[in-house]
Amino acid sequence: MKLLTIMTALLLSFSAFSQEYIEYQDFKFYQNGSEISFEEVTKLTKEYGAARVAFIQGKRDYAASESTLRATRRNLTNGALTFSGGYGALMGLAFSFFSEDPKPLVLSAISAGGMVYFSSLMGSKKKFRERADKKFNQTAQKLNKAVQIGNRR
Repeated sequence: MKLLTIMTALLLSFSAFSQEYIEYQDFKFYQNGSEISFEEVTKLTKEYGAARVAFIQGKRDYAASESTLRATRRNLTNGALTFSGGYGALMGLAFSFFSEDPKPLVLSAISAGGMVYFSSLMGSKKKFRERADKKFNQTAQKLNKAVQIGNRR
């Protein structure tokens, strides 16, 4: 069983090598066995029209994980947006008590949703690193699907 697993892994690696698949490991991308830069990955995302957003988000999260200043800036921005969403939700809820109109309650729900979303974007350097790793994995998977299909632009 072990031999079969090893042979399968070797065959997959050979087929990936021959089809120019993108490999990702430890914040580095590889193609055909050699490391490629973030600029080259950006070109590939444009060339295949795949994983652009995931790669941009991954780069942004990776930068925040490497720099305390960037992490602080992102947390301040997202914290302000979280506070604004919470304040809007409370104000909408307060107005809905004095009004027959359902609009303040709807706006309150939308504001609360924004508050939850922006609070989820806040994090420590470790959390930003984990998010970047996840986004880079998604980028490699989406690019590999595009390579397999062969839909170059």
